[in-house]
Amino acid sequence: MDIGKIMRNHTKSIIFLVAILSIAGLFSAFKLPVALFPNVAFPRIVVSADAGDMPADRMMITVTRKLEEAVNSIADVLTVRSTTSRGTTELSINFHWNTDMIKAELLVNNAVNQIRSGLPAGFQFRVRRMNPTVYPIKCLSAARRQYSQNRHRD
Repeated sequence: MDIGKIMRNHTKSIIFLVAILSIAGLFSAFKLPVALFPNVAFPRIVVSADAGDMPADRMMITVTRKLEEAVNSIADVLTVRSTTSRGTTELSINFHWNTDMIKAELLVNNAVNQIRSGLPAGFQFRVRRMNPTVYPIKCLSAARRQYSQNRHRD
């Protein structure tokens, strides 16, 4: 069979098929949602803490460890990673994918507030859920990596 001969014999059918597919493509293109970033709820919360000009080794003992212990007691926490430098610490708390992140954010905020009296004077913190608008490429690649790790465990 010669493909050219088939195309010459069925020209009208091919033009009709291309027209139908083009119309279907245009119709579906206008139905697609448009957004700058995808709507993804990452199971990660970041706690940023500031304690002035405290040295990093003292910051780790007096702030970071206490924060890690407080958030490790929360249900559905997978991992807690922290970065400590002079006067600041940042905790990255990963949860299971099916966790309600609004509730988890409130639980983390509550856990930090419960130990606040044992932290140095002038201690300030900020709890925030990660989303694509905060470090979009980093979050998407980290979320994909965590998703693939969790999928292989199950």
